[in-house]
Amino acid sequence: MIHSLSPFNLKEAAPAIFASSYSPKLSDKYSFVPTMEIIEKFESEGWKVMSANQLGKGQFNPHQVRMGNGQLAQVGDSILQAIVQNSHNGTRQLTIGAGLYRLVCSNGLTIPTSVADEITIRHKGIDMGEVRRITDQFAERLPLITKSVDKFQTRELSENEVVDFVNQSAMIRWASGSIPSFNMDSFLEPQRDGDVGNTMWKVFNRVQEKFVRGGEVTRNQRGRQGTMRTLKSFDTVNRINTKLWELADSFC
Repeated sequence: MIHSLSPFNLKEAAPAIFASSYSPKLSDKYSFVPTMEIIEKFESEGWKVMSANQLGKGQFNPHQVRMGNGQLAQVGDSILQAIVQNSHNGTRQLTIGAGLYRLVCSNGLTIPTSVADEITIRHKGIDMGEVRRITDQFAERLPLITKSVDKFQTRELSENEVVDFVNQSAMIRWASGSIPSFNMDSFLEPQRDGDVGNTMWKVFNRVQEKFVRGGEVTRNQRGRQGTMRTLKSFDTVNRINTKLWELADSFC
């Protein structure tokens, strides 16, 4: 069952979705594409808004909407999502990519373009025919996405490989700046019974969840204790998701 975000919660999370015009700093040659109009057209094709967020608080800022469609087949323990990104200040193209929403932990992943092509749409509007084409394209990509997830689920990692994956993942999480130290056993401890085990899928999801949600105790190079912060920027989360997926794929 896919639960849709209410209009109130949607506006709280990403007010730019409801913008009725583009930034006055842009020229009159700019084509305004209301995000709400895109959402409504997707909803008429069976999609529901599952989450939304934006960068900053302005009414024209870049924002992201993740939608699910119960008519599409599940991918293992996950639901396929359409990830719509847009802005009304000229800083972001309108794009629609693919993601996964993991049911056991309400965790949102981002699928690399090597597995599911991202669709870039010029700021000129989007019609129902295009929405249906995108929905069909996602359905066509499902077997390829499922194949990737199946590969992760059947690849059993040794203890050394698990540690190696975490260490390489940390280089992705802290791409700039020094990498703090943290207790490996605590970091890899499953949050739920469904994540027990060392398949690539389970290790990948445990690492991704800890990196995005934070909360783990860390120490910097001087030994000072800190806490791994929660990542709130969807740009940062999507980058880490994609890089982690590609790293996991290299272990298979």
